[in-house]
Amino acid sequence: MRTVIHLLLFALLIVGVWQAKIYAEREFPEDLPWTPLVIEQPVGAATQTKITQLTGDKPRCLALFSESELSVVPRDDERVNETCAQVDSVSLEQMTAGYAPGTVRLACPLAAALAIWETNVVQPAAERTLGSAVARIDHLGTYSCRRMYGAAEGRWSKHATAEAIDIAGFRLEDGRRISLIEDWGADSDAGAFLEEIRTGACDIFGTLLGPDYNAAHRDHFHLEATGFGTCR
Repeated sequence: MRTVIHLLLFALLIVGVWQAKIYAEREFPEDLPWTPLVIEQPVGAATQTKITQLTGDKPRCLALFSESELSVVPRDDERVNETCAQVDSVSLEQMTAGYAPGTVRLACPLAAALAIWETNVVQPAAERTLGSAVARIDHLGTYSCRRMYGAAEGRWSKHATAEAIDIAGFRLEDGRRISLIEDWGADSDAGAFLEEIRTGACDIFGTLLGPDYNAAHRDHFHLEATGFGTCR
């Protein structure tokens, strides 16, 4: 009799766990590491992990965009030397805002992180704080075959593999321009906007370095899809 009771209790436990799994996957998939990543999905506890898992899996990354209104164009990878290369290469095609200057070529996981950041953080914050959507994002580049800070020795920058982008400012649809060099830390709507999108980026990008990190980043956000959770 005891054996039967134990089996029934175990069966009820299994059913309960299964129902809890179904509920969690329906109500907050963004917090579960085994559910698919979706660009338009809210940012959750597992978002950064899922973006990191796109590294080295270009087909999976491209499939993410195929299910979104945003899009990228796949490019052939290019290896310059033993260290420098453009890996998982794509160029941004249809994002929530344009980018300047021109064509932005970068690693696909970074493009995915940018798309999620724009959709879930940048545009909502701009509408709420500034009363206008972002029309253009100004950047300082992605690929650059160099070591960190352009030093002759030391670690290679993520720019050397197009896995980093430096964001310098934003042009709003109403014509206003927000820049890190002028507006970071300011007691203004523009300053509040920059602070909010920096905080939101910390849940998406593996690495974010900005004006609070050091003088070399005083005029931009350095963003990497992967990293060790550095957000300063």
